[in-house]
Order: sequence, then C-alpha cells, then structure tokens
Amino acid sequence: MSALSEASTEHLTVSDLRERYGLITDSKACGKVTVTSLADDMASVTPGALAMPRPDETDADTILEAERRGAYAVLLPLSAQRFGFQGNIPVLYGDLSTVERGQMAADICGHPSNSIAVFLIVGDHTSQQVSDLAGLLHVLGNPVGQISLRHSTSLERHLVEDYPLGVLDVERMLSVFVEDGASAVVIGADEQTLAEGALSAVVVDVCALSEPDDPLALQPSLKEAVDRYGVVLRERTHVAHRTAETDDMARHYEGAVDEASDRRLSLAIAMVMKAGVRKGNIRSALRVTREMI
Repeated sequence: MSALSEASTEHLTVSDLRERYGLITDSKACGKVTVTSLADDMASVTPGALAMPRPDETDADTILEAERRGAYAVLLPLSAQRFGFQGNIPVLYGDLSTVERGQMAADICGHPSNSIAVFLIVGDHTSQQVSDLAGLLHVLGNPVGQISLRHSTSLERHLVEDYPLGVLDVERMLSVFVEDGASAVVIGADEQTLAEGALSAVVVDVCALSEPDDPLALQPSLKEAVDRYGVVLRERTHVAHRTAETDDMARHYEGAVDEASDRRLSLAIAMVMKAGVRKGNIRSALRVTREMI
C-alpha cells in the first residue's frame, strides 16, 4: 500500500472530487476543502491527505484515525453511506475503479508521464532488459529513471519500494523522476513489479515485448499487458521490435558477452530508434562505451 504526497504538484478540492469522479458527500459546505495528497492505507496517511482506506477498514474508528493522522478528507465506499458516519473532516462516498484512482493520482501529480519520455518493456522478467535500455539511454546523454523489481532508481538514487507497485506508487515515482530532472523513464511491466492497473494513467511513448532467455518460454502479449496494467497508448505510441539492422548494430558492440545480451541490446537500440534517436548517434555512443571498457 502507498501514499502519494511529497512529489505532488497539484491540489484537489472536495468540489473537484465531486465533479470529476462523481463522489458524494453528506454536506455541500465542504467544497473548498483542499487535499494535497492521496493515501490508500491508514499507515500512509499524512497531513493534507485524502485517506482511502480498504473496505475492511470502513468504520467510525477509521475516520477518527484519519483525523488523528491529519487527513483533510476520507473516502469510503458507497455501501458505507447508510451508516451515516460523522467526523470533523469531510466524509466522501464512492466506488472508484483502478482507472479512476490512476486518473486522480495523475491529476494531483500534474500528469508527470506527459513531461517525460516513457519506455515500457513487457515480459515475465524484465529487469535485465530495463537495465540495458536505461544504460543505453544514459550513454546517449539522457538522465534516466527506472522502474523494475528491486532496482527502481531515479538517476543514480535508489528508491526503496514494496513490490508489486500500485497506481499511486507509479505516479509518485514518475513525479520524483520529473523533479530530479530525468528526461526518460524505463518501466518493466511484469507481475513481480506491477500490480493490476498500475499504469492506468501512464501515457507510453515506446513499448516493446522483451524476449526470454529460454526461447520456449511463454510470454504475455502486448495486448495482455495493456489490459492487465491499464497502459495508456496513443496514436503516436511506437511499438519496437528487433530487426536485422539492430541485430547487426548490437553484434558490432564488443561489450556484449552472449547471445542473450546481444538480443537485449538489439531491442534497446530498436526502442531508442523508435524514439527518434539517429543511428549515427547510437553507433557513436556504443563506440564510446566500448572504448571505456
């Protein structure tokens, strides 16, 4: 469970929450109350938060605990409205989908995926491919953020997280990347790294399906990943694949140590090419890296 707070750039009023997400309140007088963060479990509630407790935490004690922790409002499921809970903070009711929670998180963060190039890698175990692509982007001169199992970093700073990451986690991390000055982020989409719907408000620029080291291993399809993680694709989203040309470029890089690393580098090259990086720049970057080894 998680909180979205420190990197937030936008504030939402109770009126905003009612209008945008169809939430209801017993009182209309609280519309100007402003929340500055989101928390989806009580342990993560901080001053200014909209507390969104789990269904099994829906009782009067939950509201008192949210107040004690400094929450400015609390969101309960619609089914709880019949109990007529009262508190010193606004009590909102609504059943938000994962997509709506993602949109709310993006709203309060200022939609960080619109301010950074997002590279998405789909597969069963994506950490190594994420690392290879992030390394290539770094060599090309891009400050990079990474989201992958036990190796999420903002530039050179390691981010300690609980996995799998939820939608609030991802939006908060994207905000941290933007704040730290990253120009690109590489996200590994696998079941160990991301919870269902975790990318519901993330607009992807380039995506690709990673290749398993075992050629007989089953991999999820790109469509399955879109459905599972709620990936936002748009008309200009590019899908990258290895080609004979990218394979050849990877083979000429002597830093690769085996066929699997060649394939990963080839796919990384294909993805940065889809992002508009020129082949000459890629070759120069690989040559510089080779000389430094």
